[in-house]
Amino acid sequence: MKVDSYTTASTARVNSDKNVPRAKFETLKEVAEKKLLESRAPRSKANLNGVTVEFYGNSMHQYDFWKLNWKKAPDSAHTDAKIYSAHGVERYEPAAYYCPELHESIFFNTEYYGQCKSWALGMAAAIMEENRNTHSIHGACVDVSGRGVIIVAPTGTGKTTQAFKLMELPGGRIVGDDWVYIDHNEGEQFGHLIGRQPEKSLYMRTETQMSKPWLRKIFDESKCENVTTKKENCEFTQGPTGCKLTGGKCVFDEGLQWCYYAFGNSRALVPREKVFGRGKVTDQARIKLLVLLRRDDKSPPEVHLDADGAIEILRKGEYMVRPGAGPKEMWGKLAGEPWYNPYLLLLDHARQEQFFRRMISKFHVKCLLLNTGVDSIEGTHKRIISMLDTA
Repeated sequence: MKVDSYTTASTARVNSDKNVPRAKFETLKEVAEKKLLESRAPRSKANLNGVTVEFYGNSMHQYDFWKLNWKKAPDSAHTDAKIYSAHGVERYEPAAYYCPELHESIFFNTEYYGQCKSWALGMAAAIMEENRNTHSIHGACVDVSGRGVIIVAPTGTGKTTQAFKLMELPGGRIVGDDWVYIDHNEGEQFGHLIGRQPEKSLYMRTETQMSKPWLRKIFDESKCENVTTKKENCEFTQGPTGCKLTGGKCVFDEGLQWCYYAFGNSRALVPREKVFGRGKVTDQARIKLLVLLRRDDKSPPEVHLDADGAIEILRKGEYMVRPGAGPKEMWGKLAGEPWYNPYLLLLDHARQEQFFRRMISKFHVKCLLLNTGVDSIEGTHKRIISMLDTA
């Protein structure tokens, strides 16, 4: 057996310009389109909660992931936003460009799917925020017996772990692990907020398999990206046969031919039903609780937040850069990611503040800040359940 993993030209986000003037963008687009025409590149339209985003690219890896990731839009659907992804363009450094005026993006010489996916979400978010009063949140969403929980957190604080714990409850069903849309016009109409997500598959960090060994079989049967297949490419070896992450024996020395946690940004794209089963998946949840996570050794394990407190933390967006995410020189250092949402191509702080303030103050969504650095996984889970029971 061999893992179905593709090693991309860039294994993380490339340098980008998210505010390219139309004239400059059109010049770049000519270069991209020339390469794509030469390559006979395929196209595919996706339906992101009513916004049609078209992919036009010559990386079959990105194209395959795109089709597996999104709900398909009809070929006849009007294109609201478009991605051009041209690989193999000479004299161009790996880079990404976005033109807000056109709602179009260009990627040069990067096949990394994560940035392509995030910009698709970001372009759809810009359209929905502007035209539909819809808030886009980078977070996991779970329905627990009719009560929706959104977990917003920087990488490495346990967002996916806690979402899985909620999903495993008898009444738990996963909405999504990465992105939530909330239509505030709909909220005004019905008196409560509904969280929805646009993806049919989860773009999962394969390192999750380290704490959930049962995922290995699922990842083995899935399309993956940047999984380590050689021991010499692992940065976590310890001694001749040890592993720094697990404290045990290196999986390569146990006879396995690939490791899902040797690189912090390796991914698997897995249909939600394949991970959880059809009965554990839903497309929406009525939002009752917003959970923010952080990880340090000083802050209290639990803080109840009002709108002002939540907005202060979200706007700052402080987090620790993990190995494999971002430039190597930043690994292990503090950085800021406003609203914990790297997908927002048009960052409007006033609009983000308005959305979160309305969520907490007007729609009475409770907000809880938990520190996973001083509490166990089970302890954090119990705190969420306790608050949810009062929501």
